[in-house]
Amino acid sequence: MKPGLPVEFRPETAAEAYLGLLGARGVEYLFANGGTDFAPLAEAYARGQSLGWRMPEPVIVPHENMGVAMAHGYTMVTGRAQAMMVHVGMGTANAINGLINAARMNIPMLFTAGRTPLTESGAVPGARNNYIHWAQEHFDQGAMLREFMKWDYELKHAEQVETAVDRALAIAASEPQGPVYLTLPREILAAAFPARGMSSRASIVAASPPAADPEALEEVARLLARAQRPLVITANGGRTAEAARAITQLAESFAIPVVHYRPRYFALSTEHPMHAGWEPHARLKDADLVLAIECDVPWIPAQGGPAPDAKIVHIGPDPLYARYPLRGFRTDVALAGVTAPTVARLLERALKHAPAAAALKSRFDSLAAQCATERRKARAGAAAAPAALSAKYASACVNRLLGEDTIVVNEYPLVLEEMEIRTSGHYFASAPAGGLGWGLGAALGAKLAAPGKTLVCCVGDGAYMFGNPTAAHFVSESMQLPALFVVFNNARWAAVHRATLAMYPKGVAAATKQPPFATLEPSPRFEKVIEASGGYGVRVARPAELMPALERALNVVKEEKRQALVNVQLEASYVKTS
Repeated sequence: MKPGLPVEFRPETAAEAYLGLLGARGVEYLFANGGTDFAPLAEAYARGQSLGWRMPEPVIVPHENMGVAMAHGYTMVTGRAQAMMVHVGMGTANAINGLINAARMNIPMLFTAGRTPLTESGAVPGARNNYIHWAQEHFDQGAMLREFMKWDYELKHAEQVETAVDRALAIAASEPQGPVYLTLPREILAAAFPARGMSSRASIVAASPPAADPEALEEVARLLARAQRPLVITANGGRTAEAARAITQLAESFAIPVVHYRPRYFALSTEHPMHAGWEPHARLKDADLVLAIECDVPWIPAQGGPAPDAKIVHIGPDPLYARYPLRGFRTDVALAGVTAPTVARLLERALKHAPAAAALKSRFDSLAAQCATERRKARAGAAAAPAALSAKYASACVNRLLGEDTIVVNEYPLVLEEMEIRTSGHYFASAPAGGLGWGLGAALGAKLAAPGKTLVCCVGDGAYMFGNPTAAHFVSESMQLPALFVVFNNARWAAVHRATLAMYPKGVAAATKQPPFATLEPSPRFEKVIEASGGYGVRVARPAELMPALERALNVVKEEKRQALVNVQLEASYVKTS
């Protein structure tokens, strides 16, 4: 979408009104995987383009799940919701994995699909004219994904276009944010649009964000002031720069160690004195106050939990995670509110009751020394190459590549103890739902959102195959979105065998060299896949080769503006990492 183009347009069909409204409402991209239901939109786009209308730029994605991941990646960087459209129920089914990820990560998105034509006679424009139009029809197309959508609707009449679009975007953007689903029948899209003007502004706006109850804030502020061993555990707390800054100020002001447990964003710099690593259970048992800030799973009950007399406070737009069917973490106070202002107001109140500055400084200094020692012991670095390629060494090598302009997209493999990332908004990880295939598309969406940044995408070999690599590398080339893809290739689905080992540590499967349901051998030559789309690929099997290979690949990305892939042949390991 070119911002300079005028918003004014005179649609003759519902499809033209739909595209024009998306442009007028600020939607920049329409990620699309088309089908026979797209005919009215294709005609509408061609006409609008010829007349100079402002419309979202179409991004052709050859797989629906990858398209959703691209929209996800764009929004996680910019905060602005985009649109995606797929082919009827079949395309919807292909996209559900990515939509579940987006829902669990509170990513606002207008997800749309065509609908099998409603009529058979052929008398109405857009009626059924292809044999697939019978077998593809659903009794309730939205039912398959309704559980994970904030709202869904099927457009019934051309007159509803403005209301449906504005309502969809407003609901998606309201806290807690998330995807919405709009179904667009072909006859409705082809129908004449009423000759009346549309509002230049949205007729429905997003709801004001929730704010924590003042009395509850005061209660938590007093708890914080009295606490001797407070602890923050977060996963999504660093979603925005403002939230990261608020959590950092809270940690500094009250000398609170911050654990990032399975983080999708970083709230603190990895080098911050109060950054207490990636594992909560050791500190959790001694904490007298736990602040779980945007953290759906603050600990694993089977591995430990808080002391019986500790106070547990959950903070976030939806601190009880109402859409999770079962979640029983103890909750003494639940502060519902957007993270940045809620934490800032909590700090403001808590400072009125703060203990003596000398006591806080003493606690800060002691914790800072402890955290620094733990960081130093946990890091091996890349100076000395090990005998075999490990995920830990590969992570340390990737870390050496990172500059101030680098964004890291991580779908599982990175060992976070080796990473040094000092600024929020430079690290993004996959959703807690665990829908594989997110990383490649998310990295391309992030690159589209931040073309001046260097994108490094780290995936396991299983996640790479789930990510529709042929489609991803096609989009990278066609959209000129160069990124460095690093495949941590252990020829295993390690999580599968790790789960087996956890349940049956002395079982028969534990003694086998080829774990059932977990081996991915022979491993494909992933470095050849990227070459089909004009990229650079290299396979690395020895530790001494890895750093030079990564540097060469990064040079291709930065200087030649081409995508590159390093296929890192790792030793098979089932050790649980961060």
